[in-house]
Amino acid sequence: MKACGIVILILLGWCLTARCQLIADMGMARDWCDRSMLQAMEGIWEFPADETKVLVKQSSSSTRCYDLIVIETPDTRLIPGEIIGTLSESVVSTKFELDLCRNRVKGILSNPGKCMAQYLADEDALVISERKLKISLSPRWLLPSFWRSIRVNLKRPANELPKGMVRIYPTSKPRKIDYL
Repeated sequence: MKACGIVILILLGWCLTARCQLIADMGMARDWCDRSMLQAMEGIWEFPADETKVLVKQSSSSTRCYDLIVIETPDTRLIPGEIIGTLSESVVSTKFELDLCRNRVKGILSNPGKCMAQYLADEDALVISERKLKISLSPRWLLPSFWRSIRVNLKRPANELPKGMVRIYPTSKPRKIDYL
C-alpha cells in the first residue's frame, strides 16, 4: 500500500513538472520555440534600452493574452523565469495592450503600468506608446505685451525615439521546409 502511494506521488510530481515547465534561460526558451507551434506574437523579444530578453508565450488563462517571461537581464531585481507583464490583443490586429509590472511588494511584482503597443511587421518590433499628460501654465500673461511675443521651444530628438521590443528569435521570415 505504501509503495503504491509513493508511486502515485512520484507520477503526480512528474506530471506537474511537465505541465508547469519553468523557462528560465535562453537555451530553454529557444528549445520551447523550436518545439511549439507559435502564435503570431510568441517568441523571444528584447528590450534594447535595457538589454532584457523576454519570452512572449500565450497565457494559460486566455487565448487572447500573452505572458512576458524574463529570460536574461542585467537587472538583478528581476529573476529569470518570472512573469513581468502581459500583452493583450485588441480589436485591431496590430495593436496590443501592454501591462508591465513596475514595483515589487514583498517579493511579488505589482502595480502594472498600462500602455499601448503597436506591432510593426517590417521591423518585427513592438513600439510602445506611453501615456502622456501635458499641463502647461504660462506666466507670460503677467509680462508686458512685448515679452509675450517671444517664445522659446526646446526639442530633444532623443526623447522622440520610439521605445519598445524587437523580436530576436524566431525571425519573422518564413521557415524553409527541409524535405528528406
